Amino acid sequence: MADDEFPTLRVSPERFIAGGEALGHGPDGRVVFVRGGAPGDDVSVQVVEQKGEWSRGIVTEVHTPSPDRVEPPCIRRREGCGGCDWQHMAVPAQLPAKMEIVRDALRRTGKLDSPTLTLGRAVSADGYRTTIRVVGGPDGRASFRQDRSHDTVLASGCIIAHPALLPLIDRLRITPELEISLRVSEATGQITARWDKRKGEVHGLPRSVYSGANAFLVERVAGHDLRVSAGSFFQSGPAAAELLVDAVRRAAPELDTAATVLDAYAGVGLFAVASAPETAKVITVETSRAAVEDCKVNLAGRTARIEQGEVSTWRPGTGQTIDVAIADPARSGLGRPGTGSMVAADPDVLVLVSCDPVALARDADLLGKHGYRHDGTEVLDLFPHTHHVECVTRFVRA
Repeated sequence: MADDEFPTLRVSPERFIAGGEALGHGPDGRVVFVRGGAPGDDVSVQVVEQKGEWSRGIVTEVHTPSPDRVEPPCIRRREGCGGCDWQHMAVPAQLPAKMEIVRDALRRTGKLDSPTLTLGRAVSADGYRTTIRVVGGPDGRASFRQDRSHDTVLASGCIIAHPALLPLIDRLRITPELEISLRVSEATGQITARWDKRKGEVHGLPRSVYSGANAFLVERVAGHDLRVSAGSFFQSGPAAAELLVDAVRRAAPELDTAATVLDAYAGVGLFAVASAPETAKVITVETSRAAVEDCKVNLAGRTARIEQGEVSTWRPGTGQTIDVAIADPARSGLGRPGTGSMVAADPDVLVLVSCDPVALARDADLLGKHGYRHDGTEVLDLFPHTHHVECVTRFVRA
């Protein structure tokens, strides 16, 4: 069936689900996943996909708005930018809605009847992203992709980009379709730029911007200076990193007296540096070569073993005792291989940092089967205006 043959439905969304869509039911009782909807809306939806017992659609008209619905504050979102899919939600309503998504995932997928959840904090909704990725538009100007499309809209004026990046965005001229990542240090003002130079050119970068294989900047988190290479992962900004550091420490007060701490999927060593006590021996495991080199700098002077490799194949050394393990895997979560490594580490306490509620729920179920009990999840908003949610969860040996 062609897209223009799909029906338009009247739907009243009931709740959000993982992935950010709102769930409702059509006139025939079939489930409808609604993009751009909010619980409490009465909307018309253009169906774009039908499979079995469900449909997916996009809001085309709002008959009665949810009390939480607002006009998207960013002109780029109104022009079709796909980056901030929850701008139609009032900021104060976003974190509570995300917590309910997490609760639902832990119940349905994690098989936890009454999971303990805590509403954490959120970063500022504006100018919080110190790392952004733009693409060259047809005219060479820095742009973002439209929602679920290869088409683009200008990136100029983006409300979540750090203010220091906005003048740079306006002056860049980029080979069409070439993607470039920009990062600014809030602490020093340094800026790095990274792109595949085999695929095109970038013009308009000031000489003060660091680029190339060895480009890095220094960011400050919770009183610690961290080297972050252009090719290394970092959180949405230092404010987000500080919220995570604080949440991890509160999730595991045992860190204060821990002799050995494992930081798995360590990145540049954020948690090994800022959450583990300086008296502890830290073990970091990370696949990215750039991040491992950053980690060596960031942990200089500490008792540390820095390993480059897959967490899924890592195992503790003979006779090694790990008191607290911290794991911050990619969006897919620990999965069975990562869970196997955490169980082999045999910590008394495991703190899991998750950026996908369903992956967290799967991991909670896997860890439960291996004798680790879910002991509370704190829900944080490090990505306002989007459906993305961060969770810090404490697991203890049952």
